[in-house]
Amino acid sequence: MKAFFLTLLCSFEGAFLLSAEIREWTSAEGKTLKAELIAFDSKQVTIKRESDGRAFTLPLDKLSEADRKWLIEDGASALERAAEAALNASDNPYKELINGEWTRHEEKGLRFRFFAEGRLFASKDTLYPLVIDLHGRNGDVMTPEKPWSPHSFARSENYRERPCFILAPQAPKENETWSGANGKAVIEIAEAMLKHLPIDPDRIYLTGYSMGAYGTFHLLATEPKFFAAAVPIAGGGNPSKVRGHRKVPVWVFHGAKDDIVDVEQSRQMVDAMKKARAEVTYTELPDGDHGIGGQVYQDPKVHEWLFAQRRS
Repeated sequence: MKAFFLTLLCSFEGAFLLSAEIREWTSAEGKTLKAELIAFDSKQVTIKRESDGRAFTLPLDKLSEADRKWLIEDGASALERAAEAALNASDNPYKELINGEWTRHEEKGLRFRFFAEGRLFASKDTLYPLVIDLHGRNGDVMTPEKPWSPHSFARSENYRERPCFILAPQAPKENETWSGANGKAVIEIAEAMLKHLPIDPDRIYLTGYSMGAYGTFHLLATEPKFFAAAVPIAGGGNPSKVRGHRKVPVWVFHGAKDDIVDVEQSRQMVDAMKKARAEVTYTELPDGDHGIGGQVYQDPKVHEWLFAQRRS
């Protein structure tokens, strides 16, 4: 059956879907289908078919004139009603975390801080980036009022331009590393959030300082299809594993005078990525020591670059 609804242009499997009320849609050819509105913009619409729950995206010009008019007049309000219902759903395990505060939580055996403003559930722009920030050795994201590097993404002047969900996990002292069980838990938490929060699966960003930079390279190597971009700072990794994540844009930072983690660690990773024809940018601060994290995270250009990336 040659129905345009069966042309799958974009899969949302495993991602959070805001579902508006079921309505009957009509194609430009006159074929009909009952489905829920998931998202739309000036060029395309995503709907979820009632018969099997499958979500797919199609160009707006494939819809009837009446459906296009409905989207313009009523689509945004329908999604806002769906967003409010999703936030207030009793089975949403993250409902209490969406409050504009650095909320503490524990899941998958890992403690973490989480930040998101409530307006992310009440906007026609229904999907937002997720930033995962990995701290360095002896880092503490649980006790400060506002965790250090993750808060750079939540500063009011930044958040107005780039609203997002922010996940800052805490590595346990008895196993302070982002490899093994801790790294796996970070991915599992993010995957769970994808199912319950309006996170854009094509805009999941990863960053880390020092030990967190090693963790960033580790997670890129183990889950290369999960991330849209990464910013490792003052760390290193395994040059033999960069080929697997060569399609993920990476901006590497290191201080030339770092006496904690040798700058050669980053240089070797960057050289390996260049040989693998990866999309990599390298900034070496000539007078920078190991404490360059603050300088990097305060730079608006870093945030602009990161949030401009999408998973290919």
